[in-house]
Amino acid sequence: MELRYPDPPLADAVVHLRAWELRDAGCVEEAGSDPRILAHTTVPPRFTEAAGEAFVERQRRRLETGQGVSLAVVAAGTDRAVGLVWLARRPQRHVLGLGYWVVPSARGSGLGTHAVDLATRWALRDLGAARVEAWVEVDNAASQRLLCSVGFVREGTLRAFLDVAVRPRDAIVFSRLTQDPTR
Repeated sequence: MELRYPDPPLADAVVHLRAWELRDAGCVEEAGSDPRILAHTTVPPRFTEAAGEAFVERQRRRLETGQGVSLAVVAAGTDRAVGLVWLARRPQRHVLGLGYWVVPSARGSGLGTHAVDLATRWALRDLGAARVEAWVEVDNAASQRLLCSVGFVREGTLRAFLDVAVRPRDAIVFSRLTQDPTR
């Protein structure tokens, strides 16, 4: 499975997904104000211009190193990055992991839902993935609802699986497959 940026870019009436650019530092700065984003990502907890640029460069290098594809989530009609969608290579053939976040000021507008759906459809249709999976903390009800709303199926719980702060946390596994009848 060859990872690449989407061409043409992924877009619908609500959102478009594109490669990260240095001008997206404002998104990185706002993301750093959210403890939940900080707990699960490499977003810098103390924003500086250099730290923001380093975050953007890490996102771009993920494709170069074969780790995955990181895309900026951008509200349609703007060029303002408000989140991230990340498709990560898993050790199993034809399986990609999904990660995503939206900055607090853009939540509740459907951007995350549209971004996850666009990225997942693209991964299953064009990248050759047979499965896209997401691991969600058990108390993250909003993320669980988002995944279910775009056709992901809850599979089970991985106990003490996620490394959050100083202790392991349980994760619920969700997946969407190429042959899912609902999509």
